[in-house]
Amino acid sequence: MARLVQQWIVRLAAIVPAAVALGISGAASAAHNDTPLKIVVPYPAGGSGDAVARMLTDGLREHLGGRTVLVDNRPGANGRIALMALKAAPADGSTVVLAFSGVLVNSIIFQNSKEFNFRTDFAPIAQVGAMPAALAVPASHKANSIEEFVQLRRKEGDFTYGMQGSGSVSHLTGLRFATAAKMNANPVGYQGGAPMANDLMGSQLDAGIDTAGDFVERHKGKKLKVLGVFGAKRFPLLPDVPTLAEQGYPGLDAEVWLGFIGSSKLPAAWSQSFQDALKKTLDNPATKDKIAKLLAVDYKGSEDFAKVMAKDFEVWTPVLNSLGLINK
Repeated sequence: MARLVQQWIVRLAAIVPAAVALGISGAASAAHNDTPLKIVVPYPAGGSGDAVARMLTDGLREHLGGRTVLVDNRPGANGRIALMALKAAPADGSTVVLAFSGVLVNSIIFQNSKEFNFRTDFAPIAQVGAMPAALAVPASHKANSIEEFVQLRRKEGDFTYGMQGSGSVSHLTGLRFATAAKMNANPVGYQGGAPMANDLMGSQLDAGIDTAGDFVERHKGKKLKVLGVFGAKRFPLLPDVPTLAEQGYPGLDAEVWLGFIGSSKLPAAWSQSFQDALKKTLDNPATKDKIAKLLAVDYKGSEDFAKVMAKDFEVWTPVLNSLGLINK
């Protein structure tokens, strides 16, 4: 972790003086760029990542001097399609990716591929917020707790669960849970939280693991049941749902961040102006309240976000190695 933090912070330290030298006029110029700002979202419409992106557009437009802000959904390959689009785009601040931490985890698996190198091609811009992963079942499911669910699965068959693609946080969380509960895992891949939730509500899927935010409103509306959250503490938006640790399965925490990623070659002044615009947007009570219905709003600038990413590399790399999922 220390080496990765140092790499990103050295890069940030190198660009900050340039940003200061350019001054307010440089940031203003970046903010008034006539080229639309494209926010690439690696998920289909209807999920929490897509919803948050659309909630941010008006505020970003305002605080970037009226610049047009567009959302571009690029689902598939657990974020790699979106990251490849970012790599192919000009490094001029016209394209950023808003993604959950699964894109980083998946990038660890494919770190030796020729598509991109996450550590050198991309850079953290800012974190929007975070939430735990959660396990949900159809509303009609017999189980009302994690232990009841485990006992049913042991009797009736494999632990079949929906997840966001091979190598995603939801995929790995399910594998870790299955190992801890002594169940055979049978993961089923989806391109986003919305289609997975639809199958759960239609009882076409026995269970699903996703970011807790994707389940909140459906749980409250009794369209499905969230049995547990993979967090160190209960998720404030699901206060009635105990953690996995509370239900006898400690050590399975899976906290997921949502944040903006850009090209490592982004102009310093542009990156700073975007961070400023995002912070002002999140400070707006109306916007913050809307986003807070999906995840815990927790803004972090580029330097602190780099530390969060570095910790993920440290936590998930040994897990992926132990599961034999890293492509050598």
